[in-house]
Amino acid sequence: MLNNKVLLVVNSVYQLFTAVHMKRSILAEKEADLLVTDITAVLHTYIPRLKETGLFAQVIFGKTKEWNQKYAAAKGDTLDEGFQNASHTLRWMLNEELADYSEVYFSNFDPFIRMLACQFDRPSCEFIWYEDGFSTYVIDYLREDRAPINRHPAGGKIREKVRRVLLYEPHLALRGDHLINQALPKVDRNDQELKLLLNYIFDYQKPEERMDFIFLEQSFRAEGIQTNDLALMRLCQQAVGPGRFLVKPHPRNPENVPFQLGLTRKYPTEAPWELFLFNENPEHCTTITVCSNAALTSRIVFGMDVNTVMLYRLFEGKVLWKEDAILKQYLRKFRRQFAGNNYYVPQTVYELQDILMYLGGRHEPTDQSFHHYSRVSGRKLS
Repeated sequence: MLNNKVLLVVNSVYQLFTAVHMKRSILAEKEADLLVTDITAVLHTYIPRLKETGLFAQVIFGKTKEWNQKYAAAKGDTLDEGFQNASHTLRWMLNEELADYSEVYFSNFDPFIRMLACQFDRPSCEFIWYEDGFSTYVIDYLREDRAPINRHPAGGKIREKVRRVLLYEPHLALRGDHLINQALPKVDRNDQELKLLLNYIFDYQKPEERMDFIFLEQSFRAEGIQTNDLALMRLCQQAVGPGRFLVKPHPRNPENVPFQLGLTRKYPTEAPWELFLFNENPEHCTTITVCSNAALTSRIVFGMDVNTVMLYRLFEGKVLWKEDAILKQYLRKFRRQFAGNNYYVPQTVYELQDILMYLGGRHEPTDQSFHHYSRVSGRKLS
């Protein structure tokens, strides 16, 4: 008899949000296990409530971060060592045994997922890539010249297992690979059952203070990338007023540097940004970011049109390893085909000031930040 059980692997709060949505929509008729990893530190805290929901047959915890870091950029004999005893390694990493699956849903082509592809190396088990922000739209992770692991017999085996990718907006995809782009259903903001379920899993609490201007930080510091994002945050804070400006820290950054520098008060929750959009009235706030895909999810995931200010024209630094040019195409395509009437891409710091003033900021900045703006040297994304 054909096995109809599936496995969903999540490495981030956004992936967990989407995995729960998939289980209640396209996977509603299938029994599913959930594998939560330690890639994002906070994820393990959600496991007790995930188990209590009964949504998944089994909730498994995997310590994959250290192993991924060891083998992500490894070559030759080191990769041979990493993949030579997959069954033993999996028993060491996971707190529960995996079942037999017909489908494995994942978001990241990390060494752990590649090892799973070796473990489930049979035609009856398909690996399906699902939405994980703009990287899912612009990066061909399996291109042989992109990383040594793609040329390794075991590390590259996942190429044979993946045929399609599930995206909230498949028409935005620019990866250049041969995978089939299929549509994930958008999240219905009127789905009260899903909202209550997600609120319980993430222990969502309604913010007590106003959130007028929210800057979505990206993981530059976690990746050791030098940028001018802090200078951009300071400019925005000066334009709208400290009491109305808030930075949402990226969960992978080890420290909340904007808070330490006094650029923001403490962000009130660790729940996904998408849950704020689901619960609150985002039409009354403005989202600001360099180029975080989270700023686009109001449109991509929910079909909403909210105030969004993208600062990538003012940014200096590297965002992606080899795909910055494709990321530019993606952002241009989004702006041309998907952005609504409330989407802004300032070309200069003075235009940024005018936009923020128009959206409800101060009439005049309180200091000379806009006149003494200095950028960190680097490669500009524009």
